[in-house]
Amino acid sequence: CDILTVTNQLIANGNIGRAGGREYVAALPGSVPFASNYPVYIDLVRDLSVKRRMILSLDSVIDLCFNSDHEAEQLIELAAQRIMHIREEGESTGLLPIGSVLSARINELGAISRGERPQPIQIGFPSLNRVLGGLRKGGLYILASRPGVGKSALSLNIAHNAAFHRGAVVAMFSLEMSKEEVAMRLLSSKTMMSFQQLESLDVKDKEAWDMIGKGLGDLYSVPIYIDDHSSINVVEIHARCRQLQLQKQKLDLVIVDYLQLMGTATSRSRAENRQQQIAEISRMLKVMARDLEVPVLALSQLSREVDRAGRRPRLADLRESGAIEQDADVVMFLHDPNRQEEEASYLQETSEIDLIIEKNRQGERMTVTLDWNPRILTFTETFYRGTPEPPPPSAPGL
Repeated sequence: CDILTVTNQLIANGNIGRAGGREYVAALPGSVPFASNYPVYIDLVRDLSVKRRMILSLDSVIDLCFNSDHEAEQLIELAAQRIMHIREEGESTGLLPIGSVLSARINELGAISRGERPQPIQIGFPSLNRVLGGLRKGGLYILASRPGVGKSALSLNIAHNAAFHRGAVVAMFSLEMSKEEVAMRLLSSKTMMSFQQLESLDVKDKEAWDMIGKGLGDLYSVPIYIDDHSSINVVEIHARCRQLQLQKQKLDLVIVDYLQLMGTATSRSRAENRQQQIAEISRMLKVMARDLEVPVLALSQLSREVDRAGRRPRLADLRESGAIEQDADVVMFLHDPNRQEEEASYLQETSEIDLIIEKNRQGERMTVTLDWNPRILTFTETFYRGTPEPPPPSAPGL
């Protein structure tokens, strides 16, 4: 029946007044939900659900504000971490047909080929670019080694290649070195002068000063942004990257040096197993990469067992957590096959270092040989010398 029939029936049986009158009855159809509007109703319910989860999740943080001796900074980090988890949970849009997924991806690839969208970050080493296809947005890349093999230097080489040659905006978080050390390492590589030469310049050495002037000119406007806070955590890194992304209208690569120096929002407030902390950090780095839609290159330490056993590193040698290898899209190891001791050979002449791609979610595993010049902290690849790796013995799904 329609509204006119209902109105006439109410008038006939004398109930129109009790129903609210003609105007009220006439307005009722406008308040009835229509099936055609169900997407709007679903969004409203989802929005209310997220708000409810936020209230429940942050209620305990509010309680800690009143009833604990936690520092304000700790509570801010904890609140931000919980909100980030809620956001991650809400990212899923449910099951999608493979056709629509493939169609969207092919359209994206077409836009990349036409120059309408940026390509994956090319990192300056032909073999790596070929095997990895560049550093892809949303990917977590782990670069690990024992101390002194050159992982920080390689990460800076990658940052420079991406920023100087491709105009990529790079955020560099250095938990071990100061921003001055990072900048001077970049200048050393650019000028081909050793760190020691730069730190002990003769005021009369015109040639050296000319080289520095040229190097400084080349690097001055390169979009590499350095943060050297030694106690930073993933929540803070995420927030600062988001701020940089908004300021520069782009962000192409995030580098963290290194993973085991990071803390979590909860680690200072209660005793917690270090493996659990590293697992949490690893997972949050992956979430950050996907949320910001940028590749994240995180440096990591390897276990001492690699040096003691005198062998090539493997996934099990990632220090303090197996979760790193699970979250990572790519795991790479720097390995000096001629290294005898941890202290040896830092200032030796140019040598060959193996870059082992031990895990590659999107492609083959391979060992690439790079030329390492520790005097100027620079890796180069003269020509392609990659050798395929045998299939990994690790568990399915890694």
